[in-house]
Amino acid sequence: MKPQIKIKNLSVTYFKGKSNEVRALQNINLEIFPGEFVIFFGPSGCGKSTLMYSIAGLEKGIDGEIFIDEQNIKDMSTKQFEEYHQKKIGMIFQAYYLISSLSVAKNVMLPQIAIGGDKKERSEKADKLLKHFGVYEQKGKLPQELSGGQQQRVAICRSLINEPDIIFADEPVGNLDSKSSEDVMELLAKLNSEQKKTIILVTHDSRHLDLADRVFYLKDGKHEQTKANRKIFQPKRQLLPEEKESYEKLRQTYKKLDDVDDNVSLEYYKAKNIATEILIGLSVDEMEGIEQRIDQLLSSGSGNYDPIFSYLDKGNKQGGLDMDVRTAKKLTKKFGELSRIIHEFSKEVINPGEHAENVRQYLYTEFEIKSKNQKIDDLVNKVILKRLENDIDKDEFEKILDKAKSKGGAGFDSRLAHKMARRMELIMLGKYQLMMRQPSKKLELIDRKETDNQDES
Repeated sequence: MKPQIKIKNLSVTYFKGKSNEVRALQNINLEIFPGEFVIFFGPSGCGKSTLMYSIAGLEKGIDGEIFIDEQNIKDMSTKQFEEYHQKKIGMIFQAYYLISSLSVAKNVMLPQIAIGGDKKERSEKADKLLKHFGVYEQKGKLPQELSGGQQQRVAICRSLINEPDIIFADEPVGNLDSKSSEDVMELLAKLNSEQKKTIILVTHDSRHLDLADRVFYLKDGKHEQTKANRKIFQPKRQLLPEEKESYEKLRQTYKKLDDVDDNVSLEYYKAKNIATEILIGLSVDEMEGIEQRIDQLLSSGSGNYDPIFSYLDKGNKQGGLDMDVRTAKKLTKKFGELSRIIHEFSKEVINPGEHAENVRQYLYTEFEIKSKNQKIDDLVNKVILKRLENDIDKDEFEKILDKAKSKGGAGFDSRLAHKMARRMELIMLGKYQLMMRQPSKKLELIDRKETDNQDES
């Protein structure tokens, strides 16, 4: 599949040659494929809107080349340029840009009027869109009589009435409340998934990034990096005859290789495999096998660790990792202990003092800490409880463990404190999952002396 949009060495400079010269874009190169949802992301002034308007053909005096379906925008005739604006693209703006003196219906029909659309047909198209986007009942009203969310829905209808292939959305939810913002972003996502429209969204809000297939990060007019959330719409290159045998042998080891569709994903897959193999001696596929079994363990809360042990212990030919029995048992025990600590949060009655104590004992066992100082143990219990209650964050937790005893800390080695803090965050991650499924329970510190007195009585 060929790119729908291709940008080569694009630069945009305002007030060129003057003392107030601004280099809005610098040497941008990227491709966008049909049906993609992409986001231009970055802080205000980074050039993301300039990039979008350049593709839309609204920026003048650009350097470089922009191709739409392999045609250079600079080479378009006046008629071709008009058709590009009127039929190929649709625009959605932050400020809506609805004409206040025209009804909602007439605002939606304006692009059809511009191309000489049949009066009856354009009215039917407008009604259909207004019904689809839930603003049909407002068709006779003026824009200012509608809420912000309703006005943006009308603007979306207007952008779609000429059935464009590409939708440009420039900060479309910037003036909306959170509920209306979610609604509009959901509509854009549906336009992409259901109608296969190419969506180019400009935003500085990181909450929307997961919607995109790819995110282009911009800073100071430069394309800093691209991150892919999903597969890029570029088909896998056909293998040459001399490559097929090599590929078939390789995929016996790397079964997920079949899911890699493009060079960006391939490089990421290579990097991930190299990192896991060098650091822990496992492939990505083997890691995913472990992850799936841990996920089952956490989800069920059954305490059945057999599937994990079996996967670690089985031979390679049986689909396992072929670890020796002792190592498999040791790792299974580690997974089990962490799972047990996490699942304490799911109990109906939580004794916070006891739970903090259990977490401390788990950390001490895991990191082979032998303590004979009750005062330090009590301090660690308290700092664990503070982290469990979100009174402190990871850095503060680590800082107290690392701080010298003479200054009120636990006096642990800095590397040990760091490892304990990281493991504590794993417990917090598990807690977060489980607490989402049940009512919030406020943990309170139970004084050790008070507990001891109760036990004695």
